[in-house]
Formats: sequence, C-alpha cells, structure tokens
Amino acid sequence: MDIHKLLSSLTIEEKIGQLMQLAPFFFIEDIDVKVFGEVTALNLNKEKVFHSGSVLGINSAEQMIQIQKKYLKESRHKIPLVFMADIIHGYKTIFPVPIAMAASWNPELAFQAAKIQAKESRVSGVQVTFSPMVDVSRDPRWGRVVEGFGEDPYLSSAFSKCIVQGYQGNDVKQEDQVACCVKHFAAYGASEAGRDYNTVDVSNYSLFNTYLPSYKAAVDAGVKLVMTSFNTIDSIPATVNRFLLKDVLRDKWGFDGVVISDYDSLHQVVAHGVAKDDKEAALRGLDAGLDIEMQSTCYTNHLKDLLDENQIDEKQIDQAVYRILKLKEDLGLFEDPYRGAHPEKEAEIIFAKEHLDVAEKFAEESIVLLKNEDVLPLSKKLKYCILGPYAETIRTNGAWAGHGDNNLNTKLAEQLKDKHINVDFVKASLLPDYSQEELLRIKEADQIILALGENEYEAGEAHSKVDLHLPRGQQQFFDFAKSLNKKIIILLYHGRPFVLTPLIEADAILDVFYLGSKAHEAIANVLSGKTNPSGKLPMSYPRHGGQVPIYYNHLSTGRPHKRGVYGEYDSHYLDEENEALFPFGFGLSYANFEYANLTISNEQMYINDVIDISVDVKNVSQTPGFEIVEFYINDVHSYYARPVKELKGFKKVWINPQEIKTVTFQISKNDLSYYDPKGDTLLESGIFELMIGSSSEDVLSTSIEFFKGGKS
Repeated sequence: MDIHKLLSSLTIEEKIGQLMQLAPFFFIEDIDVKVFGEVTALNLNKEKVFHSGSVLGINSAEQMIQIQKKYLKESRHKIPLVFMADIIHGYKTIFPVPIAMAASWNPELAFQAAKIQAKESRVSGVQVTFSPMVDVSRDPRWGRVVEGFGEDPYLSSAFSKCIVQGYQGNDVKQEDQVACCVKHFAAYGASEAGRDYNTVDVSNYSLFNTYLPSYKAAVDAGVKLVMTSFNTIDSIPATVNRFLLKDVLRDKWGFDGVVISDYDSLHQVVAHGVAKDDKEAALRGLDAGLDIEMQSTCYTNHLKDLLDENQIDEKQIDQAVYRILKLKEDLGLFEDPYRGAHPEKEAEIIFAKEHLDVAEKFAEESIVLLKNEDVLPLSKKLKYCILGPYAETIRTNGAWAGHGDNNLNTKLAEQLKDKHINVDFVKASLLPDYSQEELLRIKEADQIILALGENEYEAGEAHSKVDLHLPRGQQQFFDFAKSLNKKIIILLYHGRPFVLTPLIEADAILDVFYLGSKAHEAIANVLSGKTNPSGKLPMSYPRHGGQVPIYYNHLSTGRPHKRGVYGEYDSHYLDEENEALFPFGFGLSYANFEYANLTISNEQMYINDVIDISVDVKNVSQTPGFEIVEFYINDVHSYYARPVKELKGFKKVWINPQEIKTVTFQISKNDLSYYDPKGDTLLESGIFELMIGSSSEDVLSTSIEFFKGGKS
C-alpha cells in the first residue's frame, strides 16, 4: 500500500474523518432513528460517521465483521476501520488486576498474559488495546491505582516493557498479536488529593525522574499508540499539551506512532477553561500533535473551517492521517480488513486450558502474605469457617474486565474442600449478625477466615475515596471474631492499599486483590500450602490516612527523622510514625530467608566500568520457595536532591531448604544517572550507597565511589 498516494487522493472531509473514533452503535443502528439523539448532540450525520477512522469497543468477531462490511460498502477508498478496546488484564481469560500483577514482581508472567490477551482479543475482532496503564501513583485514594503497577518507576517500567512486547510481538500484522496503547500520558497518577480527573502539578524534575520513565519504557519497546490523560500538566491539559506531545514524546523520545485522546477529553478542554469552544479545542489539539479524538467531534466539526480560515495548515492534518493509515497498514488491514477475526475459532481459543493455567500461576504469584503467626498454611486437622461480605464471592475479576464473566469463577470454600481442608461453615453477610444455630457452628470452628475488602467496582476509574479503612463497618467482623478468642485469618479482596492498622492483631493477613478467572484456585493453593506465597507489595500501605501520599523513594529533608530517635525539630508526626505499616517491596513467605555477605567487585567505579554487587540468601526453613531479592541505590551527594533509595534491580529466585543462593546484580553508569529538569541525562561523580534486601526497609548496604572521568 502506497500510503502517501492514498493520502493525496483523499478529500479534506475524508482526511478529517480518519481523526475521529466512535462507538460501534453509530455504525450498526439506524442513524436517523435509534441514535438520532447522539448524532444531533455531536452534530454528526451519516456522511461524517462513515468517514470515521476507528471504532471504540467491540463485542465479538461477528460484530466486528458486520461493522467493517457495512463501513467498507460506504467507503469510497475502502479504507478499513481499526477496532480498539480496553483489554486491560484479560479478554475472556482474566488475569490479576495490574496492581496485583506488579505484586508478583514477575514481568515475564505479564508478558505471557499479554500474549494470551492479544490472541483472545484479535480472534474476537479487537486490533488495538488501550493497555498498559503505567501511571505511577503514591496515593491509594485514587481509584485507578488498581490499573497501574504501583509507586515505583523502575518496577512500572519493567512491566510496561514486557506487556508491550507481549501484546505486539515482533509484528502486529500477525493474527495473534494486537497493537497496544500506553496510557495515560502523563502523570495522571499524581492527581491532587487522589481525586480522579483532578489537577496535576509536578515539577519537570519529578516528571522526568518519577512519572515519565514507565511511558518511555513502552515507547522504547515499540508501542504503537499513546493515549493522553485527563489531567493538566503545568496548567495545560495533557490532550492539548505541546510540551508533552511534541517536545517530549515526538522530539526527545522519537515516537512516530499515533496519539489518541482519552474519552471525550479534547472536548473537555473547554471545561478546563483553556479553549472557549470546540473549535478552539480542535485548533489546540491539532497544534499539540493529537491524532485521534475519542468519542467527541471537535475535529470533524471544525477542522475544515479552521483550514479555510488559514488557522491551520493541511500538512498538519496530513501528518496525523498518515500515522493512522500507517497503523492500519502495520496491522495488515489493507490486505485483509478482517485480519485475525474468526468467529468459528473464538470458542476454541478463548478460555483455553493453557490460558487458564497461566492465569492461575499469575494469580498465585500475585498474592502477598502480610502477616503470619504460624496459622498458615491451613491444617487438615482443624475446622474452619469463612465469614465476611466476600465469604462466598465469585466476583474476583476486578474492574476493567468487561468481556470477562464472573459467573465462570469458583468459590473459595469449594476449592479448599477439594484440598481436604475442613470448611464447616460459610456465610456471606454485610454485618456479623448470626442466628443461634449459626453462632454455634462458628464457635465450633477452630479458626475463622474473614473475607473482607471492597467491591470490585469500588476501585477503578471515577472511584476515589477519602477513607482508606475497610468500608461498610467491616471492622465489626474482626471485633466479633476477636471476641470469640479464635485465631483470625484475613483475606483482603481489593484494588488499593488500605489502612490495616486496626486489623494488625489478626494472626494472618493475606492480600488477594482481584486475581481474575482462577482467583480461588490460586488462593486455595496458597492457603493449603500447595503453593508458597512469594508476592511483594508494589505500593506502601499507610498506618494512617493522614500519611498519604506515602512512598519509599522520597527525598530527604534538611531535618530528616531517624526512626526510633526523638528529635523535636525534625520531620515527623506527633501522633504517628513516619514509616509505612507495610513498606514497598514487603511480603512474607512460608519459608524464612536470611541475607549475608554483601560484597562488591570494586569499591571504585569509572564511567565505562561495570561492577558486580552480590549477596548470599539462605533459606533457613524446611520449606522451599521463591524470594524476591531487591537492589536499591542512593546517590549520596548530587546537584539535585535524590531519593533516599531507588529500586534499580530485582531477581526472583527459587531456594530450597537450607540452600544458599548467591544473587548478583551488575551496576553500570546508567544505574547512577538521572534526569535534570529538561529531561537530559545527568551523571555525576560521588559516593553511592548500594543496598540489597527483602524489602525497601530491610536491606544490607555498602558504598562505592564513582568517578565520571576515565581512569588515570
């Protein structure tokens, strides 16, 4: 396909149409009858609709083929539509929500899951997925933390890269791959007060060092699309922000793919107060480098007038249209507009056993054991009851799993009984109100399992909270179980960090998030001891909501506080500790690991050197298991203040009982550099503290001296 030749043959109306994305019903229903209201509100007509370049959402291969055929019948140049959808953590086979994925600290599993998502999506007619979401966030009040990979740019970048590679493979033209769209560009996770769609106000220094690296990892991995965020950056909405979309994304990073708005966000810049109407919004969007507007009509209704008034140049439109046509060519749609969509294969590919096996393994590795006073694994000799609002839940898919079916999921008690665990009584209720007969059954149990948390749609878009305690009085379940003088095991079904201080006296706390299609198989495997938990937290869990935002990789202050040492005029709270209740990188195992013999290959390092840092990790228990070994760096003296520690590497290693594994990380100049406020790499001579440990707060440390110049 000669895209330049095709582009030159298009009318201006046909070009502008390529820049608009609409929902499927515009193409399926009778425009003059069933969607009349929507058409009128958006100032559309049949001609404009059938000039549109892409479709938002699709339900099946059959529906995709139906729409594509109808569209191509109306298209003068037979330019196919491209079908896009939110396939965040599974199409029909649902994997753990992204925050739980990150808790696995296993990007390779995310790669495998993305490949499966691509396969199931493409056969069902989806050609582009709006994933991964890589917004770094330090604020659990923000509901969309469930969709991202936590508070750390290095961990987020590792998942960002692998997921892009899993979706796209080596060639998105292949029938089992999809193009993907990283989102939300940029810094959406820094919304003030944790409130969705709210203002973001961060320095360029923080932007480049904390919030942008995970997007850049996706761009470096070859991501085909970038979606803008709803928020402002430096008081300009991201959707019309030239600095973000041109200076950084295109010029500094060399991105040559498609930039798409989030839902209606180009029109929303009017509400932001930076455009007086949709016409000015269209002008600002095109000028900033926005290619596709999703589900709004600023471009289609106003670009022609702006062109006639010489406020824009047709070359600007041509550049955007070229990128869209190039995406369609990359996907192989000019050769076959239905490429990959096979209604007859959907049932064979979707929910395949091998897909579910990966989902179960991923779910197992995403579970985090926060506390265990020798009550886990469960004993086959004891009697258990399961109480709480989620005691019988099958709703484990989580937010943004619209094609998944919770009704296909199993219940926890069923899975535990299959593993010969004696679950004698199960009751789901909103409050611990029980009949005399039920109370007798509960008292007969040796230990109580409490299934607590939040509903799956309490976490996600537009679901911000100010109260980070368990909702709807669930503390009463803990108080009730405590009053019976029983051992208490808490399972947390949720999508954001909670304040768990009131529950800290529980005998065990198991963080199970929303783990997808095989959630309860995985949870039962961990509870029964078939699988040893290995997950670690990708976000810090606060002791109190007043600590938020809380994160491990903070800057020091001029008056730093040392834990356990009183200083009246240092940076501390009067009524609570500074540190998280459960810090970033924390997670227990049924095994016990000890770290020793931290060694470095050289105490001095020059610019072209690569040095090794090693530690011995011993399994001092009789239980084999995975340990995630974490490597951090602190730039002790620098021109710009640096975080007290930054994750620079991690390895997940299997260690048998009494075995010692030596784990080695390599350090190069890239690990010692950072970005200045212009986004340029800065590398300075000086002392660097090197730390390896089991969490961000439990490390061994040593140091090196780095010389920027060559060896003398």
